[in-house]
Amino acid sequence: MAKEKEKIVTVNIADEGEEKNEVKITVKRPSSNVMSKAQRISAKVWTDCVRDGIMTKKELAKFMREQGIWNKDKDSDQEKITQEIVNLEKRLFIGKATQKNKLSATEAKEIAIDMRRKRAELRDLIGERLALEANTADSLSDNARFDFLVANCTYDSDGELVYKTLDDYNSESDSPIAFAAANALAQIMYSIDKDFESNLPENRFLKQYNFVNDDLALINESGETVDLEGRRVNELGQYIDDKGNRVDKDGNRLDEEGNYIPKVKYFSDSGEELKPKSDSATATKAKPKKTTKAKQETTEEVAETEEDTDS
Repeated sequence: MAKEKEKIVTVNIADEGEEKNEVKITVKRPSSNVMSKAQRISAKVWTDCVRDGIMTKKELAKFMREQGIWNKDKDSDQEKITQEIVNLEKRLFIGKATQKNKLSATEAKEIAIDMRRKRAELRDLIGERLALEANTADSLSDNARFDFLVANCTYDSDGELVYKTLDDYNSESDSPIAFAAANALAQIMYSIDKDFESNLPENRFLKQYNFVNDDLALINESGETVDLEGRRVNELGQYIDDKGNRVDKDGNRLDEEGNYIPKVKYFSDSGEELKPKSDSATATKAKPKKTTKAKQETTEEVAETEEDTDS
């Protein structure tokens, strides 16, 4: 497969509510000269980090084992979950000899969903380690190298570099253009599939047999989004009934803020039905302000003075 040399990306830079404003950028595969400079940047950052006492990944791994943060048990858990995903994939696509290569739609769907659960479990587990590794000398130097590459491989529509210096890129690293450029370069250099989630085997199966929509959300036979138990949910993941009203997972009505709508009547201990206070009843009526005696006398004196002046 030929290596991709460049990507042309259209970026929407308009703020929310503004008219559409798009710019085109071209992200090119780095030349050998740029790669060499990036490597020197990486080496310098790594050396500076080590000099400042920042752990390397190797040192961190030793530290985590000594402190019980990441031990052999978690290594075993990672291997176990990985193997479980492999076994589920085989069941989904190969089946078992006793099943004569037949699976009901319900069973196949449950296997695919179970693969999703296991993959999320694996990500959470690995995420613990990756979060700690993000601040090691190795990761920081890798990030510096990649930032340098993005800054020196991103061009505007006139063929000029978008970022004149690495500092320019770093100061705008949270912008839509910088984000799009970094994403495009990662796809070029590391063959990262932008449709990675869609191409996971369980999601390909669920899409092929209309168990999920284009956003990979589970749907029922009517195309309505549902949770793992088949209960309807809206685009926010909130439970709803057949009429679209918000409910809890057991079907009890909720208001828009997620509070229960009362179905019961309340009575006092003497048996009298309690009536809720309305907003108007609880509002405090404005009372006329009392004029103090001193203030009243002062007002009268001012009035007398004005009469004398007029006369």
